[in-house]
Amino acid sequence: MSIIREVLDRKGGTVLTINSEASVLEAIGIMSQANVGALVIQDRDQPEGIFTERDYLRKIALKGRSSSNTLLKEVMSSPLITVATFEAIEVAMETMTECRCRHLIVTENDKMVGIISLGDLVKHMLQEKEAEVEQLAQYIAGSY
Repeated sequence: MSIIREVLDRKGGTVLTINSEASVLEAIGIMSQANVGALVIQDRDQPEGIFTERDYLRKIALKGRSSSNTLLKEVMSSPLITVATFEAIEVAMETMTECRCRHLIVTENDKMVGIISLGDLVKHMLQEKEAEVEQLAQYIAGSY
């Protein structure tokens, strides 16, 4: 059974952050340029919330709000939903299902050490299954 630390080790612990006083337009520009679906809102080195593509659709686009005139603190999702590095991947997937979210902040000793998406978890699980299939194929072929 894999743990979140293994996913983070493969993916990396880089977390893109932005200040809550920044505009939504600034945030979506960074998200687009970095090809990510979420930014952590951080003030004074403290994570305060998250802004995702889903937040943009529901809180800006569908409500006719202006991206350039809306501050992130007005539309960010908070409180943050977290998972510890030692938790099983299955626990993270259950949390995402229950909370209906696609991103979790990864913590270790109450500090943010990364962010994972549902896609990161699926990718990790697929790679694990491919390795299992390869091992079984080698075993059956007698080349173990």
